[in-house]
Parts: sequence; C-alpha cells; structure tokens
Amino acid sequence: MPFLQQEAARLQTALQALAAQQTALTTQLTTQQQAVTAAQTQRTNAQAGVTQAQARVPPLQAAAAAADAQVAEAQQNVLDASEPPQGIPPAAWRARLAALQKKLALAQTAATAARTKVTEAQQGVAQAQVQVQAADRQIAAASAAVQATQTAIAALQPRRQELQTGLTDLERINTEITRDPLDRAALQQVAAQLSARTATLEESHLVARFELEDAETLLANTITRRNELTTLLANLATQIPQAEAQAAAAQQALAAAEAEVTSLLEEGP
Repeated sequence: MPFLQQEAARLQTALQALAAQQTALTTQLTTQQQAVTAAQTQRTNAQAGVTQAQARVPPLQAAAAAADAQVAEAQQNVLDASEPPQGIPPAAWRARLAALQKKLALAQTAATAARTKVTEAQQGVAQAQVQVQAADRQIAAASAAVQATQTAIAALQPRRQELQTGLTDLERINTEITRDPLDRAALQQVAAQLSARTATLEESHLVARFELEDAETLLANTITRRNELTTLLANLATQIPQAEAQAAAAQQALAAAEAEVTSLLEEGP
C-alpha cells in the first residue's frame, strides 16, 4: 500500500537523520572531553607553578630577615661609635666611624635588595594563582559543554526508540496485509491499528518536526560552543610557551637574587 510505504520511508528517513545527529553529537562530545582534559592538565601545571613559587618565598624571607638584623647591628655599631672614646686619636676614631657607616650603607642596600626579591617572589605566587583560577574557569566551561552534549544525546534516545517501534509496527501490518491466505481476525486488528494510527499521524508528525527543529538548534549551539573552545585551546597553546619562558626568566632572576643576597650576607656589614 502506498500509505504504508510512504510512512515506512518517512520513519526510516527520520531514523537516519537522528542517527546522523547522534554521530555529530558524539564527535562533538569527544572534542569537548579532550578540552576538559587539556584544561585539567593546564590546571595541574599552573598549580605546580604555585607550589614552586611558594617554595621560593620562605628562603628569601629568611635572607631578608637576616639582612635586616645585620642592618640593626650595623646601626648599633655606628651609634656606639658616635662619640670618640678616651685614649683614641680623633683621626683614628673618624676613620673607624666612616668604616662603620660604610658597612651600614652596604647592609641597608643588601636589606633593600632582599626585601625587593621577597616582594617579587610573592608577586610570582599571585600570578601563578591567577593562572590556576583561569584554568578552573576553563574546566568549568568545558565540563558544562560536555554535560549539555550528553544531555542532548540522551534526549535523542526516546525519539529514536519511538520511531523504531513505529517502523516495526508498520512492517508487521504490511506482513498481515500481504499474507496469503488472509487471516480475517488479524486483518480486522490491523485495520483498527491503521485507523488509530491515521488519526494521530498528523499530530505525531507535527511534534516530530518541532523536536527536530529543537534538536537542530541545540546542535547549532553546541557546534558554536565547540568552535569557541577550539579557539580557546588554540590561544592557550600559543600562551603556554610564553608563560614557560617568563617562568624560566623569573626563576633565573630569583636564583641570581638569592646568590647576590647570600654573597652580601657572607661578606657581612
């Protein structure tokens, strides 16, 4: 019967469309899951950077405290020598006082440099924490996209099952109609089913069309989101080498500063 053939063709077409849509969503889901993994890796690396930056602060703080203590000691020495002691020639006293003042100036310079390095190290910690927070936001966005796509895939399953059931029913009806010899009781049951199916066909078709339109809109939105995430990942790929280079330069600067502070502390005031 032309009606049955047309209806079966319609159901088969709808099933193929849903299968294609599910394939596209599954591919998109894989891309989004990869984006989540990449963001998690970025977060792990950023957290490692925080740990490394935090580990550099206490030694620098200790060096700065030691430098401040040497400044205090040098200041006290200058204060103690501010009046010429008895029995020492004025020229010798002035020479000793000048030497003490020079040591005080050197100690103050070393202390200032040490405190500067502490500030720079603390700023490095703050910058690394900002990178961790940015990675957390990327993970949240990518995870939300994954959840949305999984929801869209799950939403296709009931419709797909409904279409498959309808196609199976049509195949059974067609079998009964073409049976030789005919089974009157079976044909009467088929006629009742056809009548009921005809009554609801237009309504079902309208609902299916609206559902398909909604699914296409969702697919378009998720594709747009996938493109945004792809662009974001590409930007991250270009930023990572720069961040690593900056981190390496900062480590070298901190190492040089630590060496300088250590050298100054070893020389003494």
